[in-house]
Amino acid sequence: METPSDNWRSHTSSAHFTLQWPEPRPCLSSAVLNGGLVSARSLINLRVERDANVPFHTPEQSLQQAQQRLQLPDTCVGMMTAASMASLRQSHSHIYGEALAVYVSCGLSNARRAGDPCDWKPAQAMPVGTINSVVIADLSFSTAGMVELHGLISEAKAAVLQDMNIRSPVSGQVATGTGTDACAIISGSGAPVRWLGKHTDIGEHIAREYMDALRSSIDAFYC
Repeated sequence: METPSDNWRSHTSSAHFTLQWPEPRPCLSSAVLNGGLVSARSLINLRVERDANVPFHTPEQSLQQAQQRLQLPDTCVGMMTAASMASLRQSHSHIYGEALAVYVSCGLSNARRAGDPCDWKPAQAMPVGTINSVVIADLSFSTAGMVELHGLISEAKAAVLQDMNIRSPVSGQVATGTGTDACAIISGSGAPVRWLGKHTDIGEHIAREYMDALRSSIDAFYC
């Protein structure tokens, strides 16, 4: 499925979801490949097999190989998931006259509550089952605002999991996410926006769009 935009382009197949745009944009993410604050031109959310025995040190290599195969421009921000790409939900809208989109893929096989006992050792492959989240906008977000938006997405995700009574298999308590979630916030060069918290209209707008998308994905695949 192709979703063209004047300012970015997305593509979804059974093996991946990608975004790319013509000029470098600030991207703040917890992604495996090129995470942190980088100037990026593309993003990939790569599906991996649930039972794949991939050593912990190879996800970056797998993502780099996928980037090269798909000819995604540098710098590419890369996430991984075992969730079906059919779980992907997307929402396109405008605020302040600028384009904005939310993309969410959802796997819940390693749902966890913050503070659960850890169950991963460095010699093991990472557990699978991930909620990967992307927000991209033509608005120019401040760096502090992007950090604030990361926190807002985390709260919105936890609220949906609470509303839908998704439980951690470790503690039996309501989950707040999974053990391997990743989130990317991609800014543009349009009108400047300093704050993106719960007191702002843009914060409300993004949180609602995100929660609706995540709820739709969970409804379709896990309820």
